Amino acid sequence: MADKKEFYDSVGRRIGWDFSKLDKQVAVRNQKWDFAAVVKKYITKESILLDLGTGSGEKVIPFAKNCKRVYGIDNSKSMIAKAKQNVKLKNAKFKIGDNNNIPYQNKTFDIITSRHAPINFKEAYRVMKEGGLLITQQVGERDKQNIKEVFGRGQSYGKTHGKLISDYIKKAQDAGFNVLVKDHYHSIEYYKFPDLIFLLENTPIIPGFNLKKDTSFLRIIKKKFSYKLGIKTGSCRYLLIMKKPEVIS
Repeated sequence: MADKKEFYDSVGRRIGWDFSKLDKQVAVRNQKWDFAAVVKKYITKESILLDLGTGSGEKVIPFAKNCKRVYGIDNSKSMIAKAKQNVKLKNAKFKIGDNNNIPYQNKTFDIITSRHAPINFKEAYRVMKEGGLLITQQVGERDKQNIKEVFGRGQSYGKTHGKLISDYIKKAQDAGFNVLVKDHYHSIEYYKFPDLIFLLENTPIIPGFNLKKDTSFLRIIKKKFSYKLGIKTGSCRYLLIMKKPEVIS
């Protein structure tokens, strides 16, 4: 766990959690939704939104422009420092905070979002207003599957497809949420070789990735999966939208 947090902090110091430049260069096929667009369907000018695991803040800018107030928490000092530098909107605030002990009072938020960040559903339920929504996108087990098979290791490597989403649904329902939407997709992505290396160096897809030590694996990947558009792989994503029931008096 310490190694994971140290890695995340180091990414925060180097680049934050902004992969927008990389995203523009990646060719994507069959992506079913855009997370920001999904969230924007549910927010209003009166919404107060909390973003869990907010990273360096860039992802909440579209929300802040359409909400009354947006708050982002992250347990990484380097990420929060980046967020405060990157987002200058007056209605967007960031602080260090643990998703397992959210530093806000009961029934504060209309919407809670989590993009690839872990969720403590009991805590999310506590700080959410009645009738509020929890919207999350998570990385599925089959994400970058062909890359992980070459390495013989990786994020959720060897785990059964669908287990993560099933576990999340159970925890959410146990906390009191009603599940409104459950969805997933498996898209195709093409990366230029330097961009793939950048991705592996700055995400937990292959834990402990080292460019020098893992050269042999990269050669195999380049040989097996090179196409005109780049190195072919896949993105697997889950989407859940959950509601805290309203109390009928």
